[in-house]
Amino acid sequence: MKLFLYLALLFSIKVSSSETLHVVTEEWLPYNYTNAEGQLVGRSTDKVRAVLSDAGVEYKITSYPWLRSMHLAKTQANTMIYSIYRTPEREKLFQWVCPLMAPVKEYLFALKTRNDIQLNSLDDAKQYVISIVRGSVSEGYLTDAGFKPGLNLDLTSDPSSSPRKLLGGRVDLILHTEYTASERMKELGYDYSMLRKVIEVKEIDNRRACMAFSLKTDKALVKRVQLALDKYNKLHGES
Repeated sequence: MKLFLYLALLFSIKVSSSETLHVVTEEWLPYNYTNAEGQLVGRSTDKVRAVLSDAGVEYKITSYPWLRSMHLAKTQANTMIYSIYRTPEREKLFQWVCPLMAPVKEYLFALKTRNDIQLNSLDDAKQYVISIVRGSVSEGYLTDAGFKPGLNLDLTSDPSSSPRKLLGGRVDLILHTEYTASERMKELGYDYSMLRKVIEVKEIDNRRACMAFSLKTDKALVKRVQLALDKYNKLHGES
């Protein structure tokens, strides 16, 4: 009888563990980032927590470099990634729960002292070097538009390194939202006024970020989360 109870308890622990959703993300101010206390916070993170709690999902959120988070979300069971843009190339890689966020405006920024950089179109930027996060949707979009790593694209796994390279004169442009650019500059001890918005990258701006589950994640769980997200958006709107 004791053996039976022990095995039953062991089985219940394994079931509980297998039902814990592994949520992965990256550092992207102000949407998902680690604060000074080491806690994962941000506009998207707060919304994800609220939606998963409403759906009755046990979860743990971890922040990794974007490529690692993507790899985990594509290959591991019971895994979800956010905030991720839904693109044709990614469509069949995940089970999608959308929209997590309203479209976000992104711009190419230069130092205000670089008056020589004047762009009428994105194509004009090919004569300069842009620093972006490796594996991001921005990399995919820019490479599709004809930009080339090592030529006019500087790829980094650390989002905070792009403004450092800009300030150091190692790159000409960075691609960020206004808020992200402001916060990154503040982290480095510089004022946002040192930057100048050169051009809005409208093709990226039209996309909405989502939550994406690995194909090995239970479909019933994914459906529950979508219903909870729909409920949240109806009550509070997209954020």
